[in-house]
Amino acid sequence: MKKLFILILSVFMLMGCSSKTETISLKKPVTIAFYSIADCGECKAFKKNAIPYFKKAFGKQVTIKMYDMDATSTKTHYDTAINRLADFDQEYYGMGPFIDIEGYFSYLGYRAGDEEAIAKDIHNAQYDKKLTSTLEGHRFSYKS
Repeated sequence: MKKLFILILSVFMLMGCSSKTETISLKKPVTIAFYSIADCGECKAFKKNAIPYFKKAFGKQVTIKMYDMDATSTKTHYDTAINRLADFDQEYYGMGPFIDIEGYFSYLGYRAGDEEAIAKDIHNAQYDKKLTSTLEGHRFSYKS
């Protein structure tokens, strides 16, 4: 009887621990360009946490392009992304992770959980709503 109770309790605990990612509907597909550095812990965390989150949240509405900032072939893509920004400080040039939400804005840096605020910002931008204040200091806007 004790084993059955423990088994049932374990099943309920596992069910309670599973996290559901809410599906986010967008007006149009979005492309996320992710620029990473090989030995960057934040970059590794973004790959592990944020990319799967975006794929679940946006489904086929998202395309994720990944660029290795250690590769010289990435410089052209990275420079194009940086040049589209109105308020990018060149002091941060080459730092990662750099996340470019093509057509909207970019982010520098990542902490676990930021993916939810980024997803909300993408949704808000497409529906002409105010962006979150959560990542305000890490977000760079596009030139008008």
